[in-house]
Amino acid sequence: MDMVFSSLDDFYSMYVKYAKEYGFSVRKGTTKTNSKGVLHIKYYLCTRSGLYKDKKVDTLDPNQKERVVRSNFSKRTDCGELLCVLFEAGSWKVYKFVEEHNHDLVERPDKHFLPTERHLTQLQKHVIHSMSKLNLGPVKAFNVMKTCFGGFEEVGASKVEFKKYKRYSMVFVPFTGIDNHHGNVTFGATLLVSETADTYIWLLRVFLKAVGSQPKVVVTDQDPAMKKAISVEFVDTRNRLCMWHVMNKLSLKVGVRLCNSTNFKECICGVVWTDILTPEEFESEWEAVIAEFNLADNDWLSDIFALRESWIPAYYRMVEMSGLMRTTSRSENENHFFGQVCNSKATLVEFMTHYGTAIEAQRHTHRKNDHESRYKRPQLKSNYQLLEGQALDIYTKSIFCDVQAELIGVADCINQRYEDQPDGFVKFYINDFQQPCTSLFARNILCMAL
Repeated sequence: MDMVFSSLDDFYSMYVKYAKEYGFSVRKGTTKTNSKGVLHIKYYLCTRSGLYKDKKVDTLDPNQKERVVRSNFSKRTDCGELLCVLFEAGSWKVYKFVEEHNHDLVERPDKHFLPTERHLTQLQKHVIHSMSKLNLGPVKAFNVMKTCFGGFEEVGASKVEFKKYKRYSMVFVPFTGIDNHHGNVTFGATLLVSETADTYIWLLRVFLKAVGSQPKVVVTDQDPAMKKAISVEFVDTRNRLCMWHVMNKLSLKVGVRLCNSTNFKECICGVVWTDILTPEEFESEWEAVIAEFNLADNDWLSDIFALRESWIPAYYRMVEMSGLMRTTSRSENENHFFGQVCNSKATLVEFMTHYGTAIEAQRHTHRKNDHESRYKRPQLKSNYQLLEGQALDIYTKSIFCDVQAELIGVADCINQRYEDQPDGFVKFYINDFQQPCTSLFARNILCMAL
């Protein structure tokens, strides 16, 4: 084989055609570099080279002393056929060629079973994509191709290739927020091949470029890679840790007996989950609970207390919308929402089609809620119908119902004393607390805090 090629790809294409003609398949082997680190030797092997290594499996049988060897059929015969090419004088040349095989070569009627022959054409990929829009899977697409082309051997690929088309082990990462109806909204989504800090840094950089501004608060679990990425790309964003993920470890870290046989869990949750405490009050009550149950030496409690500004509501009282996002439950609900229309076994084409269907359904629901908020007028129920009417003109239906319940609930708490503020706000004082509220109710009016 006195042949010279300018690139390895051209050499490989030639060798695949040669192998098909003779009835075997090839695979890429090892490479070698020279003293300068430049690739200069490449091996191509018969797919039946080498030997299959038995895999031992644990049967979980306590009486089984040794691990059982899993029985498996193998195509490997330790075939010695190979082609070695050498980079010399700016081109690739054949350096070594071993032609002999130690197995039978595939006959022409069966050549479509060779691994290198099982691939999809652009037409077949287009058919899979088009049929997925009709919710028809890759197996049905294969059957259509078999009928159109005149048989299995004429398709050029098997059902396996059709099902594997653009299927990868990738991570689906949606960006989830809250819309003006208290519902989930998907700002964007991506598929990642890994969950490293560098991958998340790239993702947040692309998201920031698309959206144009950093979010004020991002709620995540305690994933270190995501934490690093947020600190690099979202420098003006507060990374809030999911309260549920933190508190879910409570029994494990302090002991099930303490949580079940005392009122410790009730006491600590009463301090953690409330949103009426100031940071100073939280720290005081936390220390009181720790002292009462002699847990000053618990390292985990000390660690999460040191992180208190990242997850405790007392430190987010002045952050807009923070009361609505304290856990990652909305993100988990979003995963369930997408899971209803797709699954991890779907091809990439199927996934993208189903993702588009899910987003379309989400937007339809949002438009429906907008319509109902615009054309349905609820009955005013509180004693402060001027404020209630103003809230009705400003808020959507879902938000107004919350505000209305708040107005009804504080009807007996409001002191008629109020103060005009220089910036146009009005500060009301509530009998229950004798302190100004901190939640924004409407334009230039502060509401009563419960």
